[in-house]
Amino acid sequence: MSQIPAYHPPADQGGSAGRPSVLDRLRDLPWLPSALVGAALLTFAYAPNIMSLATIWDTEPNYSHGFLVIPIAAVILWRRIADRPYTWTEPATSWRTWALLAGMLVLRAFAYERGMSWVENATLIPTAACIVYALGGGALLSRAWPAIGFLVFMLPLPPVINRLVALPLQQIATAGSCFVMQLTGLWVVPAGNVINLSTPRGPQQLEVAMACNGLSMLMTLAATVTATVILVPMPIWKRIVVLLSALPIALVSNMARIVGTGWCYYLMEGELARERSHDWAGFLMMPLALLLVGLEVAILSWLFDDAEAEAAAAARPIGLRATQRSS
Repeated sequence: MSQIPAYHPPADQGGSAGRPSVLDRLRDLPWLPSALVGAALLTFAYAPNIMSLATIWDTEPNYSHGFLVIPIAAVILWRRIADRPYTWTEPATSWRTWALLAGMLVLRAFAYERGMSWVENATLIPTAACIVYALGGGALLSRAWPAIGFLVFMLPLPPVINRLVALPLQQIATAGSCFVMQLTGLWVVPAGNVINLSTPRGPQQLEVAMACNGLSMLMTLAATVTATVILVPMPIWKRIVVLLSALPIALVSNMARIVGTGWCYYLMEGELARERSHDWAGFLMMPLALLLVGLEVAILSWLFDDAEAEAAAAARPIGLRATQRSS
């Protein structure tokens, strides 16, 4: 009686079930080693600047979102390349690219010698763009520029702009909060940036300090909204509307915080309770702002169905479309 030979499955070629192995995937990304080397060199060269920025993110509540900027930029870059597959070719980099890169480094050295820390830190962004262009040419830069531009949220506002923006935001927050408090039944009288609040325990003063001017909410929300409009597919007009809405949403969220704090001053007794209410209202600002952004996107999608609009435009007769364009 002959013995039936044992069955041996064929050797796995390129991973289980025909899936490519990690090595095969790396072969499809010949630009990746150069990109990693370029990122490592850029990180090494700007390590002191990044450490200085990290100190600002850790100590300034207006810029605490800075820790998330680089990871979000990496996600944006990955999504852009995944949506538009990139075939790497040897870039024909001209001498102008290297001259621009050298100019950025000279500008950085000049800013360092003059104590212009903001300018020195800001050279990181065009330097990164030059390195990306040198590694992959215009094809790679066209995919990477949103991620590179998002790095601007790493930087604090220049001191001059910070002073110009903070005071008007503080005044708007005070006036708007007083108006809403009066609508909700509180007796308040503004005096500069101090809100005099009448409570059952006597008059109380609620100061709208510089830290409560809404700037921290504005910067964090602007970074969040920018990442949202880059990562979430939507028409260009809708991206612009959502971006422009960051300022009013930040102001509304900040005024909601001040109004909530005012009611806590009216209802609660004890300084500790009022301080905690102020902190709790601050923690709720970002969820409220994100909820308003999501509500705005939902309303825009409900009012203007992009898929139906595109289908209607495609089904419209060519002559009618030409007539409407000419009119």
